[in-house]
Amino acid sequence: MDFGTYSRMDRDHGSGWRLRSPAGAVRRAVLGLAAAAALAGCATTQGPRVITVRSEVPVTESFARLPAGGPAIVTVLEKRYRDAIVRESILATNSRVSGQNFLTVTLYGPVGYVTVEDNALGEDSIHPTQIAREFQWYLLGVPMKTSLIYAQNKYGPFGFATGVTRGGERCLYAWQHVERPQFVKAGAIGIRLRLCDSRATEQQLLSVMYGFQIVGYLPSPLWNPYGKPPRVATGLGALSAPIEPQLPVTAAPAPVRRVVIRQPEPEPIYPEGPIVPLPEPGNYEDFPTVPAPGE
Repeated sequence: MDFGTYSRMDRDHGSGWRLRSPAGAVRRAVLGLAAAAALAGCATTQGPRVITVRSEVPVTESFARLPAGGPAIVTVLEKRYRDAIVRESILATNSRVSGQNFLTVTLYGPVGYVTVEDNALGEDSIHPTQIAREFQWYLLGVPMKTSLIYAQNKYGPFGFATGVTRGGERCLYAWQHVERPQFVKAGAIGIRLRLCDSRATEQQLLSVMYGFQIVGYLPSPLWNPYGKPPRVATGLGALSAPIEPQLPVTAAPAPVRRVVIRQPEPEPIYPEGPIVPLPEPGNYEDFPTVPAPGE
């Protein structure tokens, strides 16, 4: 017992103390030192880590392309789920409304991302209660009014709401769900646009929903939320089927009138000099007479 170390036994055994092998103690000490060295090595070689649920991707990897003239895409944030991939394109802004402008495109379908089972985004919802929640998330304090006007872009119908802040800045929030009814689910696309501007009108803000183009897709033969392409008109290219386009009426330019501004004529400038005095009265017969020319 002189070469052992003691440790307290479990209460069920009742003896109170037991002899521990010195070899076991040494082994545990060596393993503890090795574990500490391994942790120290990992801390020095790998460096600090960042815990985040989003990752930044290049601007060229955005799921949407905006037309020339903006708004410009500043950065793109990506978040992956088991059933969807979300890429939020942060847009440039000159507004003082809290928050940031963005165009979010979510691709639903077989993303091929391995994760835990509960990390699912779920189906896209454009129910009025869900849209009201998003107003509170992204436009808190701005009185938004949902428009009842039917609007449709190249991907189908969409809804939108507008609001004006106390400072006179206009905001637009638009939502769209792209999915074609089919027997087998072939994926879907969710679109959200939040745009506030201090100089643009509501019509200019709404035009962004018509100018963007979706370029992201999932590389699966079953993913096709657009459905079949529309049929070509039967009369296109056929004989005896004229198609006359309606050209826009262009107003004739108004004649340009040239305005000529006449400058006033300058007054004559007489040279200034000494005043010649008049001849004094007297008899001028002594002076010779100068003959007139031609005599």
